[in-house]
This record gives sequence, C-alpha cells and structure tokens, in this order.
Amino acid sequence: MKITLNEVLDSKGISQNQMAKDTGISTSTLRNLNHNRTTRISFDVLEKICTYLDCNIEDILCLEKEPA
Repeated sequence: MKITLNEVLDSKGISQNQMAKDTGISTSTLRNLNHNRTTRISFDVLEKICTYLDCNIEDILCLEKEPA
C-alpha cells in the first residue's frame, strides 16, 4: 500500500500542522503516514482524514503491486 496523503494535502493547500490542529491527529502520525513509515492505520484516523479532506479512502491510499 502507498499512502498519497501528502499529494492530497498539497493539492488543497493544507499543511500537516494545520491538519493536525484541526483534526486532533498527532503530527507524528501524519508525518509517518506522509513518509510511508507506518504498517497500520486505525479506522478512526482514516475517517478523520477523509472527513476533513472531503475525500474517499482511495484518494489517500493506493495499492502498489510488487513486480512478479
């Protein structure tokens, strides 16, 4: 899985810090998501992100298939 949250934030002109303040998601969680340094995301965090950005899950997550 690849997290494309950073691209969505850039396109909407929203900083990680602003999103953290507005949603209550910690900046370290957002930083790890933006750098693909996480192995799991809670449904609560996904819901907060999608609600805040008015987007769908597939807008911030994509499946990257490894070469066979």
